[in-house]
Amino acid sequence: MTLMLSFLSMPAHSRTHYGTDRPLSNLLTRLVASVCLVVAVTGSAASQQTVPSADFPLPASLEPAVEFWKLVFAGHTSDEVILHDDRHLDVVYGTVSALDLRAGGASDVKVEVARRKRAEKALLGIRRALQGDRRASAEHREMVEKAWAAAGKTPDSGARHRVRSQLGLKNRFAEAIEISGMFIPEIKEILERNGVPTEVAYLPFVESMFNYKARSKVGASGAWQFTRATGRLFLRIDEAVDERSDVLHAADGAARMLRKDYERIEAWPLALTGYNHGAAGMRRAARRLGTKDIGVIVRKYRSRTFGFASRNFYAEFLAVVQIYQNRERYFPGVEPRPRLRYDEFTGDRYYSLLDLALLLDVPSETLADLNPGLSRLVANGTLLVPKGYTIRVPQGARQASLAAYGKIPTQRKLSRQLAFEYRVRSGDTLGKIAARHRTSVRALQSANNLPRADRIYIGQRLRIPSSSGFGKRMETLTLADLEKAAAAESAPTLAEDKTYRVRSGDTLGRIAEREGTTVRALMAANRLGNTIIRVGQVLRIPSS
Repeated sequence: MTLMLSFLSMPAHSRTHYGTDRPLSNLLTRLVASVCLVVAVTGSAASQQTVPSADFPLPASLEPAVEFWKLVFAGHTSDEVILHDDRHLDVVYGTVSALDLRAGGASDVKVEVARRKRAEKALLGIRRALQGDRRASAEHREMVEKAWAAAGKTPDSGARHRVRSQLGLKNRFAEAIEISGMFIPEIKEILERNGVPTEVAYLPFVESMFNYKARSKVGASGAWQFTRATGRLFLRIDEAVDERSDVLHAADGAARMLRKDYERIEAWPLALTGYNHGAAGMRRAARRLGTKDIGVIVRKYRSRTFGFASRNFYAEFLAVVQIYQNRERYFPGVEPRPRLRYDEFTGDRYYSLLDLALLLDVPSETLADLNPGLSRLVANGTLLVPKGYTIRVPQGARQASLAAYGKIPTQRKLSRQLAFEYRVRSGDTLGKIAARHRTSVRALQSANNLPRADRIYIGQRLRIPSSSGFGKRMETLTLADLEKAAAAESAPTLAEDKTYRVRSGDTLGRIAEREGTTVRALMAANRLGNTIIRVGQVLRIPSS
């Protein structure tokens, strides 16, 4: 199900689409049936906290926020909503649940709708209680009184404007733990190579729950949630490849970006928060407040763009680290999957992934799954694997891949990409598009029947011509066709005719004798009506 109805109760940076085709694993449905279990889990957290590291300290002022996010990630499922104050995260008014409908077998849509309606009703009641509205029920007034008393605080006049709902994420976190095992070991190696603390390997839990197909409404993509503009600085992004969708390639990009930001800010908590808010914004906050203490900045910094998501990004990260490192306590029985193992192969020409899969005798889907950075157009054969692009192949299959690549017919290994479609974006001109794709404005106009070069519009689909024409998709061949074509290429061929430049004293007879042929053959090969030849004339010497 696509959780469209849950966006209002999710952190801004976590508002991504989770479809029914969740990658690598089916959606887990482990649900908490008792509030007592939630209390037991969160109540034991203090004894299980990880000691803060030198790189990522936990200021005392952020402890309530970290405990709140542990409640979100490990205490409540997506059928539950936590009602709280968005500044004082230790002020929790209560939860709204649709677990009763789930237990009764209601559909996903009915559960979503009911959960949202119940949350909206509760939020309205709490706001009325906070502003002293007579319409507030005794139940909601009691919720407000208990919540603030438990936090040892008194509600201020702005509290009614800060009531917020937050969707539980425990079921998604459980699935993410399983998926993460495939990537975290190699991500840590990538981080170490780039001089980045290995705790950053857990950042995708905050960003996407390790969903490499995640897309945000602001254009961020992949497990590490790079926007296209930022991604282009550190990753390959074009029509054939989008490395944002590759967890490991994107990890390398994230590591290089974080290292660069750290060298400017010289504080890992600020560099990490800058991953969400922007490094320039965090440098500005540090200058304005005269400190690099993340606790002080979260508490005191005010900016139009430094909202709930940015303020809580670091606390969420610390909560994730604590939960993962103590996952056997929070998620008993949930184990990370084994590390992803693979070999690599690089082709020196553009080639079809389908050809390689056929000759390697593996399903093309297997290669596509191992290489999620390749676009769907490459996966279905519309575009080719780019020249020099390293792909992953099943472990132990590198030599077989080299052999399979060698069997791909020469005429199917190209020096340029096939033609493809491009969707015009804001700021594009035909000249910019032509330069980006190494073609000309005239070629673009001809391929798309454009009478004028200045008449393109955002969203328009343009055909990008290739060097071999305007491009049909490369014909998909069967294994038998590929083997037949390869055999024809390797079969012995007749020698090609050579040429000879006539010199002084030459006659056709002498040339024929010297080259092992006959006068008649020379005359026929050169369409001569007689035996007269001249100095400097070039003759074709027929092969035997």
